[in-house]
Amino acid sequence: MADSATTSTPSLRAAGMRQTPQREGILRVLRDSDRPLTVEEIWERIPERRSGLPTVYRNLERFMREGWAESVLGTDQIMRFVRCDSCHHHHHLQCERCGRTAEVDACGLDDSLRNLESISGFKITRHQLMLFGLCGACRAEKDR
Repeated sequence: MADSATTSTPSLRAAGMRQTPQREGILRVLRDSDRPLTVEEIWERIPERRSGLPTVYRNLERFMREGWAESVLGTDQIMRFVRCDSCHHHHHLQCERCGRTAEVDACGLDDSLRNLESISGFKITRHQLMLFGLCGACRAEKDR
């Protein structure tokens, strides 16, 4: 896996953001986690915590606007965040057992969305879909 300084630096600068240890730390924590994390979990995992939770919140909001992260509302109604590898439209799968997430670089809902627009009279401008199931490791463990 590439070093986060290599992968995040150009994106930060290209988005007009200063490259700070806090921003790099948040991106690194998200990149290194295979599960969505709460703001508190992200903050606790940043190696050199030079700032507080409000800074993490502000940066996550900006990262979501840039398409680098998405918020995921858990079944426990707690908001968590996951790093996105692609900045274009995509969805996520989440394991119901271990919480591991995977990004799916496909949608396939275009026809259904056009049908919903026709039926409802709405112009759909965006959507977010979270799919749940069992990851390969949990399925294999369950089958044993």
